[in-house]
Amino acid sequence: MPNSHCSSCGAPYGEDVSGWPRTCPACGTTAYRNPLPVAVALQPVYDTRGTALVVITRTVRPARGGIALPGGYVDDREDWRQAVVRELEEETGIDAASRDVRLADAMSSPDGHLLLFGMLPERPAEHLPASAATDETEGWHLLRRPEELAFPLHTLAVRAWFEGRYS
Repeated sequence: MPNSHCSSCGAPYGEDVSGWPRTCPACGTTAYRNPLPVAVALQPVYDTRGTALVVITRTVRPARGGIALPGGYVDDREDWRQAVVRELEEETGIDAASRDVRLADAMSSPDGHLLLFGMLPERPAEHLPASAATDETEGWHLLRRPEELAFPLHTLAVRAWFEGRYS
């Protein structure tokens, strides 16, 4: 069973342990269950039809087949800005510099995850690589108006961007 043993000394917590934080009965170390931060990219682009946001179609769970902003978990010892550009590149092929990412928003999901929405500078759509399938997506496309996305907090962030609240 996951989280059934102390990560410091390896002793079992016992059979009646539940909830967090937990204190090891053997060594006294207190363990916390911290939310995993998620880095999400807001990549605005423009073309002759106006300004839009880059979104992906997911091929993995959760929300397989849904439309979402590019994003994923921050790796161990990774700066959240590096995670934003890494996830953007992994899911879209679009390259960006972490120094150009600024925090647009931070939101907590009902399941305890912290989402950090990183805003990238607007760029011309014609300079982006062609949309192509990746390990996690069917490719990318442009979202030209707010709509329901696969994840509620993505929907809120998209709405805020289109309303000009992240400028």
